[in-house]
Amino acid sequence: MKEDKRKTPRLNVGITVFYDGGYGRTKDISTNGTFIKGNRHSRLQPVGSDISLSFDFPERVGLIKAHGTVIHHSTDCEDGMGIAFKRMRVRHREFIKKFVSDYHA
Repeated sequence: MKEDKRKTPRLNVGITVFYDGGYGRTKDISTNGTFIKGNRHSRLQPVGSDISLSFDFPERVGLIKAHGTVIHHSTDCEDGMGIAFKRMRVRHREFIKKFVSDYHA
């Protein structure tokens, strides 16, 4: 079993996300980043590239916006890309933190 080295809890959840190059669904999310599953409506951005994200959480009226960096592409059977968040409004980060912790409770 692979050791999880993440510093913050993540939640396995499919949230619609719009980004440079397309849109898709998350595989998981935390306050530090997310993994976006690949699909026919999107293209993977190069590793190291900056990316703008807009998450459509069902619990919110407005979109949660973030800027991040593509840190890896999937190497297993699920196509997609891992994103590390670089910038996000404090209230948006707090929303994600509460969203994740509410489901872990």
